[in-house]
Amino acid sequence: MRRSVDCRQLQAQGTEFLKTAFHDPSKITPEIFAGYQKPLQVENWDKALWQLTVASQESGLAKRVSEITMPALVITGDDDRIVPTEQSLRLAQELPNATLNVIAQSGHLPHEESPLEFMQAVTDFLSTLQ
Repeated sequence: MRRSVDCRQLQAQGTEFLKTAFHDPSKITPEIFAGYQKPLQVENWDKALWQLTVASQESGLAKRVSEITMPALVITGDDDRIVPTEQSLRLAQELPNATLNVIAQSGHLPHEESPLEFMQAVTDFLSTLQ
């Protein structure tokens, strides 16, 4: 079954993928690594991932982003190699009420890699909503 083979490759290549998600892979502690491995140990995880992929087909939402008028916080790392930082910058420009925070020396997972800076960005954003 092709679906299972593709998902199993994700499981086998997970370490390299996680390293790509970090600006500084040395920050990947054994606990962080174990946390990302845990869902891959659940029975039928590959079927769930496949269903998520099928459900995530093009929705047309990208064409309607400018209709989202609620305040939004867009956080990205300046070295995001999973979702390129430029895409987050574009999203923040397209959202009418977006606040953008680019966290320096951080990759795709700034909440893991730079938690203090991430929480400061969230706190600052929330304080503007009162």
